[in-house]
Amino acid sequence: MRSLGIGVVLVLLSGCAAAPTQVTAQADCAHPPAYADGHGVQATSAGGTIYALFFTGDEGVIAGVESKIVWRITGTGPARFSATGPNFQSVTPTWGPEGHGGSTFNHPGEEWGTGFVFPKPGCWTIHVARDGVSGSLSLPVR
Repeated sequence: MRSLGIGVVLVLLSGCAAAPTQVTAQADCAHPPAYADGHGVQATSAGGTIYALFFTGDEGVIAGVESKIVWRITGTGPARFSATGPNFQSVTPTWGPEGHGGSTFNHPGEEWGTGFVFPKPGCWTIHVARDGVSGSLSLPVR
């Protein structure tokens, strides 16, 4: 299981997620993020960096269940989040973004927290933006 998680992180870091801020029907969910590794995953981004840390445990993201995600995002200004899923359905966070004073999630940028509830299973792409940086991260929801 550990080698699978390492492989997933390497694939994600190589840019397998959908292009920044572009909504496509072909988002890559074949390589899910390593949710519980404590280091997070890097989103595909332009103009800066975006990292996400999922608080879902080994089960990953489940439709209808709130998923807490902590983000580290470079850039300036407020963070903006949305997600697009099957049949171009879109959702916004159920809470957040909330600025965090910091934690042990050590990556560049300011820290933000969000909660998402994805209404149905499938491939969902979370879109993230701040002034000067934008990006996305695709993930399977079961």
